[in-house]
Amino acid sequence: MTPPSHRGHRVSCVLPARDEEAAIATVVGRAVETLDALTAEFEVVVVDDGSTDRTGALVDALALREPRVRVIHFPEGRGYGAALRAGFAASRMPLLLFTDSDGQFDLADVAHMLPLLADADLVLGFRRKRADAFSRRLLSHGYNLLVRRLLGIRVRDVNCAFKLFDRRVLDAVRLVSDGYAINAELVARADALGLRAREVGVRHFARIAGRSKVGTGSVPRALRQLWTLRRTLTSTSVTRPEQASTTTPATARDPRA
Repeated sequence: MTPPSHRGHRVSCVLPARDEEAAIATVVGRAVETLDALTAEFEVVVVDDGSTDRTGALVDALALREPRVRVIHFPEGRGYGAALRAGFAASRMPLLLFTDSDGQFDLADVAHMLPLLADADLVLGFRRKRADAFSRRLLSHGYNLLVRRLLGIRVRDVNCAFKLFDRRVLDAVRLVSDGYAINAELVARADALGLRAREVGVRHFARIAGRSKVGTGSVPRALRQLWTLRRTLTSTSVTRPEQASTTTPATARDPRA
């Protein structure tokens, strides 16, 4: 069945990318095609996080042909969170969507997320059936448990790179993380504000090409990032967005889970 369109929505899709030359053209092309069918207006903001391959040049070429594609270049890698924050800051639309640039998600699934914003402030994807290796799934499971213990937030797949929210949420939570902890920071700060999050299952695929940049060697860094985030959350103020002033805390899962 063809997903329904949501032609009234205006969406900025932020794609952080580092060394994704084998996938980036396909991912950006699919993003343009999908969002063109589902939204009234959109843009795709690619943040080249200091790639050492042809990622930056390929995206520049795409942007020359497609004015709705914009590119930000970092001269050197600054981190996943820094790339997302730069993309958010440069974006122009009232709704923000982010995902990865390696082809592990199908942006058509945003059709199931957009209607949920009618009674939620954030819509958080979770991978229904992960296409990762067992070792990666194990690391992710441990990370989710650690996030629950340290930050007190309970979502099914905190690091799933498929999230949608209103810009006013971003203005309120004031993200500061430079690394992968930005996912946990977003959810934790939103939870502290009493914002409502809906979880919805999304499809997950193997990478188009290349290897994951997360492995066992990332564990010490992830632990440091989470501990720093925990301390930051206790010392950084947040401001409730006007739109969410009448909401109450809740986390609901979509029946497609």
